[in-house]
Amino acid sequence: MKLENYVDKSKRKRKIILISMSVIVLISVSLILYKTFASFTESIEFPIIDGKVDYFGNSDVYFVFYKGDELLDEMPQKGNAENLAFDHGECDNGASILWNESEWSPLVKGLNKTKTKCSLYFEEYIPTFDKEVVKCGQAGTSAVECIKNNANLDTINLASDETDDNNIRYIGSAPNNYIDIGDRTSDGQPILWRIIGVMNNIEDENNNTGSYLKIIRNDKDYFGTLAFDGSATDDELEWENSDIMKLINPNYENNQDYDYHGTNELMYFNNSLYWDRKNGMCYSSDMNNEIYTEECSFSKNGLSENVKNKIAKVKWNTEVNIEDIFNNTPAEYFYLKEKQDYPEKKWTGYVGLIYPSDYGYAVGGDVRKSCLEKSQNDYHGECYRNNWIKGTSWTMVSNNYKDRYNQNSNRIFMIQNDGYFFTVYETGDVDYSLSFMPVIYLISSTKIIDGNGNFSNPYIAAW
Repeated sequence: MKLENYVDKSKRKRKIILISMSVIVLISVSLILYKTFASFTESIEFPIIDGKVDYFGNSDVYFVFYKGDELLDEMPQKGNAENLAFDHGECDNGASILWNESEWSPLVKGLNKTKTKCSLYFEEYIPTFDKEVVKCGQAGTSAVECIKNNANLDTINLASDETDDNNIRYIGSAPNNYIDIGDRTSDGQPILWRIIGVMNNIEDENNNTGSYLKIIRNDKDYFGTLAFDGSATDDELEWENSDIMKLINPNYENNQDYDYHGTNELMYFNNSLYWDRKNGMCYSSDMNNEIYTEECSFSKNGLSENVKNKIAKVKWNTEVNIEDIFNNTPAEYFYLKEKQDYPEKKWTGYVGLIYPSDYGYAVGGDVRKSCLEKSQNDYHGECYRNNWIKGTSWTMVSNNYKDRYNQNSNRIFMIQNDGYFFTVYETGDVDYSLSFMPVIYLISSTKIIDGNGNFSNPYIAAW
């Protein structure tokens, strides 16, 4: 009897222990689950399907969309016609919104509760200069007036050079100054140019003065590197006689010279190949700056036929007289010398190269004022980084002055790619191979009808 009582008591004791342990385990698991779900945070990215977001089904998040205070039926698509951009988002229940611009989708964080409502607000985002471009296009305003109007609204990309001519120039490291003038490669791809600015008081071939849009080819690397002049002497170093001028302008199809690297016979060189979009022979040089000739091709990227009659024939300044370019020669000084020195030697033509002052006045950003006070030969570092005209290139301006022996020392200005720009190369070095960037003035009837100047949305010119 005693044994049975002992066994029963033992069974009851084990049963109590098992039940107690089960209760403890159950409570522990419940606490863990409660704590887990109570502090649970979920991040969800929502896929875009045909511009709409599938927020329904298994999701506990409900989205509404606004344009300002106006409720929208659906989320605006990326690149929408109204140019709506995400402004901000708000969620209840402690959740928050992060916006992925590249994916054009919201990221919801901190989802602690079900049935969370999030509001996405979109606002019209059109920079002021974009609005003005559209206005110009709709009104049929000339490109010159359009850019002048934009300069009153957009002080980041545009600025006056504050000269007597009050030219408007594109400035900074990456301004929105791309323009499509209808220039095309041989396979139909657009060739974009970039706007240097609006130049006032420019004389045309008939001595009439006006304002013109001055533009530069954006893709200088297509042309390779060529000599400025393969046979220049001290008294011949002038733009109007240079081989590079004869390469990019019309009416030099019969230009001939001696082959300095071969037969020493008369051959066709630099004979309007860029203007006529042809292949031929050009002057270059080797590592020792010895002149030689090479085959060059402009059949794909030369000037398109349909834009030749859109180029104004104007008078270009080609010479200055500066004894010391290393001392007190800021952009303003170069500009005045370009305008005032040797006015009788202006060249009348279609296609040129940049001026030293074009580079000088292209500097922008917070350093613009201090850089414009520097000599252009000191344009390096921050002045270089805040300037969109970069890379080694010839200019069309020569420096004609008397050297210390009272002899003519005619030199040509160039841009270096190390930040020290407009170092002067002596006459004997003009056969050195450098890049070049064609520059033109568009005729005064040019209009801008679309675009905002961005590379992916360039200004569209029309006539």
